[in-house]
Amino acid sequence: MNDDANAILQLIRHGTASVPIRGKVGKRLLQPKIAQLLTAAGYDVDVEDTRGFFPPSLPAWRDKQSFEVVVTTGRRRIDLVVRRNENVVALIETESDLNDLREHGVSGRSDHYDVFSVAGRVDGTWFHSYKSLERMASAAWYATGRSQEALQQLRSDAREAHNPKGICLILVTGSSRALDRRILTPRLNALGASLISVAARN
Repeated sequence: MNDDANAILQLIRHGTASVPIRGKVGKRLLQPKIAQLLTAAGYDVDVEDTRGFFPPSLPAWRDKQSFEVVVTTGRRRIDLVVRRNENVVALIETESDLNDLREHGVSGRSDHYDVFSVAGRVDGTWFHSYKSLERMASAAWYATGRSQEALQQLRSDAREAHNPKGICLILVTGSSRALDRRILTPRLNALGASLISVAARN
């Protein structure tokens, strides 16, 4: 992990530790707090990816019921794109919780966030994941100039394959359950991504 990644992780961990976790805190509290912390530390923070790091019309995940790649007609926006000297050093997404995750099946909630990855595991299955994590994963892939077709054909558990540029990917959630962390661990490992839970519950 490079110096920027370490510094950003430490800033987020320390800076969000006292955020009160009540209700929907992802966009309301965590996103602006992290943007403020990183801006104060000298990073260029693009809130909601206004500069278009994630290009339009490119898919980010698979539907967990149909197993099909979900078509994107507009543009998926990364919560925070972090740059240093014009170079993207981190992508950050914030969530209030990860309650839609299931070890088997799919959440029954309307507009649920649990998805499969576009890319495959080495055994040919897909990673259980979350929309926010797959936004970052797909953005990091497309930033290499590689295609959607190549992403769909990828079969690997190696971070060098899924995140070729080694961009620091961080998912910050107000709370998570042990179940959530267990489900996401294979995907996080394959991306070299970090999960920060302000409140890590059993």
